Amino acid sequence: MSQRSYRENAVWAGIFFIIATAFLFVGEAIYGPPLDAENLLETAAGDAARIRLGIMIEFSCVLAIPLVAIALYPVLRLVSPALAVGYVAFRLYEAAIFAGMEIDRMFALALSETYLATPGADAATLGVLVGALIGGEAWAGVSGAIYNLGFVIGMVMLNWMFWTSRLVPRWLSGWGIVAAVVLGLLAVTALFVAVPDTLAVILIAPVAVQEMVLAAWFIAKGFDTAALARLG
Repeated sequence: MSQRSYRENAVWAGIFFIIATAFLFVGEAIYGPPLDAENLLETAAGDAARIRLGIMIEFSCVLAIPLVAIALYPVLRLVSPALAVGYVAFRLYEAAIFAGMEIDRMFALALSETYLATPGADAATLGVLVGALIGGEAWAGVSGAIYNLGFVIGMVMLNWMFWTSRLVPRWLSGWGIVAAVVLGLLAVTALFVAVPDTLAVILIAPVAVQEMVLAAWFIAKGFDTAALARLG
């Protein structure tokens, strides 16, 4: 494949990175308040349009996450075919978890609508079901260990390939490796002890910022031509 194609791959990867990260926060900001309400079963149906809009925006992340790896694969396979395939696999794993979360949220909304539309519905049972659907995100949500450990492994794979190949500056790939390791330690620690929200945000922020800087680098600079020549 020509180097020009690699430039296009870098641009598309940057675009998908931005979608996968930015739209996550936008979607959550829209659907989050009504789904986080204590009386979700009684109130979610009243905000159905808002919840559906937020979920649809966030669902774009589900599509963008594996497209990042697919866009980068032709270049990454020159560095390590095994790690390149592994990176695609872990991004698909992330997307699958995301898709499951979106389905759970839609089910929670459907239960709220069913409750309001059915006089005499068993509020206790439906409340338990809603709690189970939303509560499962403590493990599998974007702040949960199941998702984050998979995300961390994929992030380390990607930045390790960039570190060894120098396709992007080492300060950028090194930043990604360190931020991923810190996030992995945070995810494991949170399984056993309560981590203050402020501290969690401080430790997670470098990951999101690094991805946005990496995306901007892809779009503005692309891959290092000397590194591509060595790989070729």
